[in-house]
Amino acid sequence: MNVDTLAFCTMDTIVDQVRKELSHKYGHMLVQWYEAVDWQEPLILGLISFHVLLLTAVLAFRHVYPVQVGLFALICGTIYTSEYLNSVGRDNWQAFASQNYFDTHGVFMGIFVAGPLLAIGFVQLASNIHAMAHLVVAVKRHELNKTSKAKKSN
Repeated sequence: MNVDTLAFCTMDTIVDQVRKELSHKYGHMLVQWYEAVDWQEPLILGLISFHVLLLTAVLAFRHVYPVQVGLFALICGTIYTSEYLNSVGRDNWQAFASQNYFDTHGVFMGIFVAGPLLAIGFVQLASNIHAMAHLVVAVKRHELNKTSKAKKSN
């Protein structure tokens, strides 16, 4: 057995042990967290609906740049104020929820608000990069057509 094979076997063993340890420790916590959330809670359903509608708007209006700017500002503003919104939610949770989801670390805001908004922002960014790539190709084609017509007329 050479050194490379030994190193890979050792690395595979370490990775397997770490994977088992993490799934044992954190898998249980994930199940507890999932069970602790009331998925019929209007707050949770409202947040999920908001994210679905926002993603739909980002995709439906992907060619309307003023709308894209507004949606991007909404995403950035919400993420920027998520710490403040978490503290307001922690102080007033009885008005809109059956349990206090708003801990001091902002885990709920990270998982249910900021995380999905970051993912939607990434989709928006990818859509805009795709549109810009097509625009560059269209401009280059127009430029090539213009130069070829100029050469033909000379």
